[in-house]
Amino acid sequence: MAQTMRVDEAELQDVFTERGWSDGLPVVAPTPERVSAMLAESDLLPDDVLGAVPGRAAVLTAEMLAANAVMAGARPEYFPIVQAAMAAVLDPAFNLNAALTSTGGAALTIIVSGPLADQVGVHGGHNALGPGFRANATIGRTLRLVARNAFDARPGGMDGSSLGNPGRYSLCFAEGPPPEGWEPLRVRLGYELADTTVTVMATEGPHQVANHLNGDAGGILATLASAMAAPTTFIAGKGGQGLFVLGPEHAAVLADAGLTPLDVQEHLAVAGRVAPKSLLDAGIRIPVGSAHDMTAGSDGLLPVVKTAQDVYLVTAGGAGAGWSAYLPSWATSVTTAAVSRRVRVPHEPLPDCGDNVCTVDF
Repeated sequence: MAQTMRVDEAELQDVFTERGWSDGLPVVAPTPERVSAMLAESDLLPDDVLGAVPGRAAVLTAEMLAANAVMAGARPEYFPIVQAAMAAVLDPAFNLNAALTSTGGAALTIIVSGPLADQVGVHGGHNALGPGFRANATIGRTLRLVARNAFDARPGGMDGSSLGNPGRYSLCFAEGPPPEGWEPLRVRLGYELADTTVTVMATEGPHQVANHLNGDAGGILATLASAMAAPTTFIAGKGGQGLFVLGPEHAAVLADAGLTPLDVQEHLAVAGRVAPKSLLDAGIRIPVGSAHDMTAGSDGLLPVVKTAQDVYLVTAGGAGAGWSAYLPSWATSVTTAAVSRRVRVPHEPLPDCGDNVCTVDF
Protein backbone atom coordinates (compact mmCIF):
# COMPACT_ATOMS: atom_id res chain seq x y z
CA MET A 1 0.00 0.00 0.00
CA ALA A 2 1.26 3.47 -0.86
CA GLN A 3 2.47 5.80 1.84
CA THR A 4 1.41 9.43 2.07
CA MET A 5 3.58 12.47 2.71
CA ARG A 6 2.83 16.13 3.33
CA VAL A 7 4.46 18.62 0.98
CA ASP A 8 3.80 22.34 0.78
CA GLU A 9 2.33 23.19 -2.61
CA ALA A 10 5.01 25.80 -3.24
CA GLU A 11 7.70 23.17 -2.71
CA LEU A 12 6.06 20.29 -4.58
CA GLN A 13 7.99 20.59 -7.85
CA ASP A 14 11.36 20.96 -6.15
CA VAL A 15 10.73 18.03 -3.79
CA PHE A 16 9.61 15.69 -6.57
CA THR A 17 12.50 16.77 -8.81
CA GLU A 18 15.07 16.29 -6.05
CA ARG A 19 13.75 12.80 -5.36
CA GLY A 20 13.97 11.89 -9.05
CA TRP A 21 10.22 11.43 -9.46
CA SER A 22 9.84 13.98 -12.27
CA ASP A 23 10.87 13.86 -15.92
CA GLY A 24 11.88 17.52 -15.71
CA LEU A 25 8.40 18.90 -16.35
CA PRO A 26 6.02 19.99 -13.57
CA VAL A 27 3.95 17.18 -12.06
CA VAL A 28 0.50 17.05 -10.52
CA ALA A 29 0.39 16.05 -6.86
CA PRO A 30 -0.84 12.43 -6.65
CA THR A 31 -3.20 12.95 -3.74
CA PRO A 32 -5.18 9.94 -2.46
CA GLU A 33 -8.37 11.46 -3.85
CA ARG A 34 -6.90 11.91 -7.34
CA VAL A 35 -5.41 8.42 -7.37
CA SER A 36 -8.74 6.93 -6.26
CA ALA A 37 -10.57 8.84 -9.00
CA MET A 38 -8.14 7.40 -11.55
CA LEU A 39 -8.60 3.84 -10.29
CA ALA A 40 -12.37 4.29 -10.37
CA GLU A 41 -12.11 4.22 -14.18
CA SER A 42 -11.03 0.58 -13.98
CA ASP A 43 -11.95 -2.63 -12.21
CA LEU A 44 -8.60 -2.68 -10.43
CA LEU A 45 -7.91 -2.68 -6.73
CA PRO A 46 -4.97 -0.59 -5.50
CA ASP A 47 -2.77 -3.59 -4.66
CA ASP A 48 -3.49 -5.52 -7.87
CA VAL A 49 -0.17 -6.45 -9.47
CA LEU A 50 -0.09 -5.51 -13.14
CA GLY A 51 3.30 -6.99 -13.91
CA ALA A 52 7.03 -6.88 -13.41
CA VAL A 53 10.06 -6.40 -15.60
CA PRO A 54 12.61 -9.24 -15.54
CA GLY A 55 15.91 -7.95 -14.27
CA ARG A 56 14.31 -5.30 -12.08
CA ALA A 57 13.56 -5.80 -8.40
CA ALA A 58 10.16 -4.14 -8.65
CA VAL A 59 6.57 -4.87 -9.52
CA LEU A 60 3.94 -2.47 -10.77
CA THR A 61 0.66 -2.21 -8.89
CA ALA A 62 -2.52 -0.55 -10.07
CA GLU A 63 -2.08 2.17 -7.46
CA MET A 64 1.42 2.95 -8.71
CA LEU A 65 0.17 3.19 -12.30
CA ALA A 66 -2.69 5.46 -11.24
CA ALA A 67 -0.36 7.70 -9.19
CA ASN A 68 1.97 8.18 -12.14
CA ALA A 69 -0.98 8.90 -14.42
CA VAL A 70 -2.06 11.65 -12.01
CA MET A 71 1.48 13.03 -11.91
CA ALA A 72 1.58 13.06 -15.71
CA GLY A 73 -1.57 15.20 -15.80
CA ALA A 74 -3.88 12.54 -17.23
CA ARG A 75 -7.62 12.75 -16.76
CA PRO A 76 -9.37 9.72 -15.22
CA GLU A 77 -11.17 8.94 -18.48
CA TYR A 78 -7.78 8.29 -20.11
CA PHE A 79 -6.97 5.53 -17.63
CA PRO A 80 -8.41 2.56 -19.59
CA ILE A 81 -6.07 3.51 -22.47
CA VAL A 82 -3.16 3.93 -20.05
CA GLN A 83 -3.89 0.51 -18.58
CA ALA A 84 -3.95 -1.17 -22.01
CA ALA A 85 -0.73 0.55 -23.08
CA MET A 86 0.97 -0.55 -19.86
CA ALA A 87 -0.16 -4.13 -20.42
CA ALA A 88 1.33 -4.00 -23.92
CA VAL A 89 4.79 -2.84 -22.81
CA LEU A 90 4.83 -5.41 -19.99
CA ASP A 91 4.34 -8.22 -22.52
CA PRO A 92 7.62 -10.19 -22.69
CA ALA A 93 7.64 -9.82 -26.49
CA PHE A 94 8.06 -6.06 -26.09
CA ASN A 95 11.14 -6.56 -23.89
CA LEU A 96 10.73 -3.42 -21.79
CA ASN A 97 13.91 -4.00 -19.79
CA ALA A 98 16.04 -3.85 -22.93
CA ALA A 99 14.17 -0.81 -24.23
CA LEU A 100 14.76 1.02 -20.94
CA THR A 101 18.43 0.12 -20.51
CA SER A 102 19.75 0.25 -24.07
CA THR A 103 22.02 3.02 -25.29
CA GLY A 104 19.61 3.39 -28.23
CA GLY A 105 17.18 5.54 -26.26
CA ALA A 106 13.87 4.16 -27.53
CA ALA A 107 10.61 6.04 -27.41
CA LEU A 108 7.54 4.11 -26.24
CA THR A 109 5.37 4.93 -29.23
CA ILE A 110 1.63 4.46 -28.63
CA ILE A 111 -0.98 4.28 -31.40
CA VAL A 112 -4.61 4.47 -30.28
CA SER A 113 -7.05 3.09 -32.84
CA GLY A 114 -10.79 3.22 -32.31
CA PRO A 115 -13.78 5.23 -31.12
CA LEU A 116 -12.53 5.80 -27.57
CA ALA A 117 -9.74 7.95 -28.98
CA ASP A 118 -12.25 10.54 -30.17
CA GLN A 119 -14.33 10.25 -27.01
CA VAL A 120 -11.47 11.18 -24.69
CA GLY A 121 -9.56 13.47 -27.05
CA VAL A 122 -6.58 11.46 -28.26
CA HIS A 123 -5.65 13.46 -31.34
CA GLY A 124 -4.74 12.14 -34.79
CA GLY A 125 -5.13 15.19 -37.03
CA HIS A 126 -2.85 18.17 -37.64
CA ASN A 127 0.32 17.99 -35.52
CA ALA A 128 -0.59 14.47 -34.38
CA LEU A 129 3.01 13.71 -33.41
CA GLY A 130 3.54 17.10 -31.78
CA PRO A 131 2.44 19.07 -28.73
CA GLY A 132 -0.87 20.65 -27.87
CA PHE A 133 -3.13 17.74 -26.91
CA ARG A 134 -3.53 16.73 -23.30
CA ALA A 135 -4.55 13.12 -23.88
CA ASN A 136 -1.66 12.46 -26.27
CA ALA A 137 0.88 14.10 -24.00
CA THR A 138 -0.22 12.63 -20.68
CA ILE A 139 -0.95 9.05 -21.76
CA GLY A 140 2.51 8.71 -23.24
CA ARG A 141 4.10 10.58 -20.35
CA THR A 142 2.53 8.17 -17.86
CA LEU A 143 4.45 5.22 -19.27
CA ARG A 144 7.72 7.12 -19.08
CA LEU A 145 7.08 8.20 -15.48
CA VAL A 146 6.31 4.59 -14.58
CA ALA A 147 9.65 3.61 -16.12
CA ARG A 148 11.39 6.10 -13.81
CA ASN A 149 9.44 5.64 -10.65
CA ALA A 150 8.52 1.94 -10.69
CA PHE A 151 11.43 0.47 -12.63
CA ASP A 152 14.24 2.94 -11.78
CA ALA A 153 14.96 3.86 -15.41
CA ARG A 154 16.72 7.17 -14.79
CA PRO A 155 19.63 8.75 -16.69
CA GLY A 156 22.90 7.77 -15.14
CA GLY A 157 21.26 4.70 -13.63
CA MET A 158 19.28 1.93 -15.31
CA ASP A 159 18.45 4.21 -18.25
CA GLY A 160 21.45 3.76 -20.52
CA SER A 161 20.32 6.04 -23.35
CA SER A 162 23.28 7.78 -24.99
CA LEU A 163 21.30 10.61 -26.60
CA GLY A 164 17.61 9.86 -26.17
CA ASN A 165 14.98 11.59 -28.28
CA PRO A 166 12.07 13.96 -27.55
CA GLY A 167 9.62 11.08 -28.00
CA ARG A 168 10.85 9.76 -24.66
CA TYR A 169 8.80 12.44 -22.93
CA SER A 170 5.69 11.24 -24.72
CA LEU A 171 4.84 9.83 -28.16
CA CYS A 172 1.17 8.94 -28.32
CA PHE A 173 -1.34 9.68 -31.08
CA ALA A 174 -4.59 8.45 -32.54
CA GLU A 175 -5.08 6.77 -35.87
CA GLY A 176 -6.85 9.16 -38.21
CA PRO A 177 -9.55 8.10 -40.66
CA PRO A 178 -8.03 5.67 -43.18
CA PRO A 179 -8.56 6.38 -46.88
CA GLU A 180 -11.61 4.93 -48.55
CA GLY A 181 -11.26 1.20 -49.03
CA TRP A 182 -8.73 0.73 -46.24
CA GLU A 183 -9.57 -0.83 -42.90
CA PRO A 184 -8.22 0.81 -39.74
CA LEU A 185 -5.20 -0.66 -37.99
CA ARG A 186 -7.20 -2.43 -35.28
CA VAL A 187 -9.26 -4.36 -37.83
CA ARG A 188 -6.15 -5.34 -39.79
CA LEU A 189 -4.71 -6.66 -36.53
CA GLY A 190 -7.74 -8.88 -35.99
CA TYR A 191 -9.89 -6.77 -33.66
CA GLU A 192 -13.46 -5.57 -34.21
CA LEU A 193 -14.30 -2.21 -35.76
CA ALA A 194 -16.12 -1.17 -32.57
CA ASP A 195 -13.06 -1.96 -30.43
CA THR A 196 -10.43 0.51 -29.34
CA THR A 197 -6.87 -0.78 -29.30
CA VAL A 198 -3.43 0.44 -28.39
CA THR A 199 -0.34 -0.68 -30.28
CA VAL A 200 3.01 0.09 -28.68
CA MET A 201 6.34 -0.08 -30.49
CA ALA A 202 9.75 0.90 -29.15
CA THR A 203 11.08 3.24 -31.83
CA GLU A 204 13.61 5.80 -32.80
CA GLY A 205 12.30 9.33 -33.09
CA PRO A 206 10.09 10.14 -36.10
CA HIS A 207 11.87 10.64 -39.43
CA GLN A 208 9.78 13.03 -41.53
CA VAL A 209 9.22 11.88 -45.12
CA ALA A 210 8.51 14.62 -47.66
CA ASN A 211 6.99 14.18 -51.11
CA HIS A 212 4.79 17.14 -52.03
CA LEU A 213 4.64 17.04 -55.83
CA ASN A 214 4.33 13.40 -56.86
CA GLY A 215 0.76 12.14 -57.12
CA ASP A 216 1.76 8.76 -58.48
CA ALA A 217 1.54 5.70 -56.24
CA GLY A 218 4.84 4.38 -57.57
CA GLY A 219 6.53 7.62 -56.62
CA ILE A 220 5.11 7.57 -53.09
CA LEU A 221 6.17 3.95 -52.62
CA ALA A 222 9.66 4.77 -53.83
CA THR A 223 9.87 7.63 -51.32
CA LEU A 224 8.73 5.44 -48.45
CA ALA A 225 11.12 2.65 -49.44
CA SER A 226 14.05 5.07 -49.54
CA ALA A 227 13.22 6.19 -45.99
CA MET A 228 13.34 2.56 -44.86
CA ALA A 229 16.67 1.94 -46.54
CA ALA A 230 18.44 4.84 -44.83
CA PRO A 231 21.68 3.21 -43.64
CA THR A 232 21.86 5.25 -40.42
CA THR A 233 18.87 3.55 -38.78
CA PHE A 234 19.94 0.72 -36.51
CA ILE A 235 17.76 -1.95 -38.13
CA ALA A 236 18.98 -1.27 -41.68
CA GLY A 237 20.33 -4.59 -42.93
CA LYS A 238 19.52 -6.39 -39.67
CA GLY A 239 15.73 -6.74 -39.75
CA GLY A 240 13.33 -5.12 -37.33
CA GLN A 241 9.96 -3.43 -37.55
CA GLY A 242 8.95 -0.09 -38.96
CA LEU A 243 5.97 2.21 -38.46
CA PHE A 244 4.81 4.49 -41.25
CA VAL A 245 2.51 7.32 -40.22
CA LEU A 246 1.01 8.17 -43.60
CA GLY A 247 -0.26 11.67 -44.14
CA PRO A 248 -3.72 11.90 -45.75
CA GLU A 249 -2.39 12.75 -49.23
CA HIS A 250 0.10 9.89 -49.37
CA ALA A 251 -2.46 7.42 -48.02
CA ALA A 252 -5.09 8.58 -50.52
CA VAL A 253 -2.71 8.26 -53.48
CA LEU A 254 -1.94 4.66 -52.54
CA ALA A 255 -5.58 3.75 -51.94
CA ASP A 256 -6.79 5.47 -55.11
CA ALA A 257 -4.33 3.35 -57.08
CA GLY A 258 -6.16 0.26 -55.84
CA LEU A 259 -3.45 -0.78 -53.41
CA THR A 260 -4.45 -2.41 -50.13
CA PRO A 261 -2.44 -1.97 -46.94
CA LEU A 262 -1.09 -5.50 -47.43
CA ASP A 263 0.00 -4.58 -50.98
CA VAL A 264 1.93 -1.63 -49.56
CA GLN A 265 3.44 -3.71 -46.76
CA GLU A 266 4.59 -6.44 -49.13
CA HIS A 267 6.07 -3.92 -51.55
CA LEU A 268 7.97 -2.01 -48.87
CA ALA A 269 9.33 -5.17 -47.24
CA VAL A 270 11.06 -5.93 -50.55
CA ALA A 271 11.76 -2.45 -51.96
CA GLY A 272 13.07 -1.16 -48.65
CA ARG A 273 15.96 -3.63 -48.49
CA VAL A 274 19.46 -2.22 -48.39
CA ALA A 275 22.63 -3.11 -50.28
CA PRO A 276 25.74 -3.84 -48.19
CA LYS A 277 27.61 -1.29 -50.32
CA SER A 278 25.23 1.49 -49.28
CA LEU A 279 25.99 0.69 -45.64
CA LEU A 280 29.72 0.68 -46.29
CA ASP A 281 29.51 3.89 -48.32
CA ALA A 282 27.81 5.52 -45.32
CA GLY A 283 30.67 4.43 -43.08
CA ILE A 284 28.63 1.67 -41.45
CA ARG A 285 30.70 -1.46 -40.88
CA ILE A 286 28.95 -4.79 -41.27
CA PRO A 287 29.46 -6.85 -38.09
CA VAL A 288 30.78 -10.37 -38.38
CA GLY A 289 29.84 -13.04 -35.88
CA SER A 290 27.35 -10.82 -34.07
CA ALA A 291 23.83 -11.61 -32.89
CA HIS A 292 22.50 -9.90 -36.02
CA ASP A 293 22.37 -12.09 -39.12
CA MET A 294 23.56 -9.84 -41.91
CA THR A 295 23.84 -12.44 -44.63
CA ALA A 296 22.63 -10.96 -47.90
CA GLY A 297 19.93 -12.74 -49.86
CA SER A 298 20.35 -14.24 -53.31
CA ASP A 299 19.86 -10.75 -54.79
CA GLY A 300 22.66 -9.36 -52.64
CA LEU A 301 20.34 -7.24 -50.47
CA LEU A 302 19.80 -7.14 -46.71
CA PRO A 303 16.40 -6.81 -45.02
CA VAL A 304 15.25 -3.80 -43.04
CA VAL A 305 12.17 -5.72 -41.88
CA LYS A 306 11.88 -9.49 -41.73
CA THR A 307 8.32 -9.80 -43.07
CA ALA A 308 5.59 -7.67 -44.61
CA GLN A 309 3.72 -7.81 -41.28
CA ASP A 310 6.65 -5.98 -39.68
CA VAL A 311 5.69 -2.87 -41.68
CA TYR A 312 2.99 -1.07 -39.69
CA LEU A 313 0.82 1.43 -41.57
CA VAL A 314 -1.42 4.01 -39.94
CA THR A 315 -2.96 7.22 -41.26
CA ALA A 316 -2.64 10.40 -39.21
CA GLY A 317 -1.88 14.07 -39.59
CA GLY A 318 -3.62 16.95 -41.33
CA ALA A 319 -4.44 17.52 -44.97
CA GLY A 320 -2.88 20.19 -47.11
CA ALA A 321 0.68 18.94 -47.56
CA GLY A 322 2.64 15.87 -48.57
CA TRP A 323 4.18 14.67 -45.33
CA SER A 324 4.47 11.25 -43.76
CA ALA A 325 6.77 9.91 -41.06
CA TYR A 326 8.84 6.77 -40.59
CA LEU A 327 9.61 5.39 -37.14
CA PRO A 328 11.95 2.39 -37.23
CA SER A 329 12.08 0.09 -34.26
CA TRP A 330 14.98 0.84 -31.97
CA ALA A 331 16.26 -2.76 -32.18
CA THR A 332 15.87 -5.82 -34.33
CA SER A 333 13.00 -8.29 -34.22
CA VAL A 334 15.27 -10.68 -32.29
CA THR A 335 15.10 -8.22 -29.38
CA THR A 336 11.72 -6.49 -29.52
CA ALA A 337 8.28 -6.60 -31.12
CA ALA A 338 5.30 -4.29 -31.24
CA VAL A 339 2.43 -5.40 -29.01
CA SER A 340 -1.28 -4.57 -29.26
CA ARG A 341 -4.00 -4.69 -26.62
CA ARG A 342 -7.72 -4.03 -26.69
CA VAL A 343 -8.90 -1.30 -24.33
CA ARG A 344 -11.39 -2.65 -21.79
CA VAL A 345 -13.97 -0.16 -20.60
CA PRO A 346 -14.70 -0.06 -16.86
CA HIS A 347 -17.03 -2.77 -15.58
CA GLU A 348 -17.04 -4.55 -18.93
CA PRO A 349 -18.55 -8.02 -18.43
CA LEU A 350 -16.12 -10.90 -18.71
CA PRO A 351 -16.79 -13.33 -21.54
CA ASP A 352 -18.68 -16.53 -20.88
CA CYS A 353 -16.21 -19.21 -21.90
CA GLY A 354 -18.35 -22.13 -20.77
CA ASP A 355 -16.19 -25.12 -19.97
CA ASN A 356 -13.33 -23.78 -22.07
CA VAL A 357 -10.44 -21.51 -21.19
CA CYS A 358 -10.24 -18.09 -22.80
CA THR A 359 -7.87 -15.17 -22.54
CA VAL A 360 -8.94 -11.73 -21.40
CA ASP A 361 -6.76 -8.63 -21.77
CA PHE A 362 -6.45 -6.61 -18.57
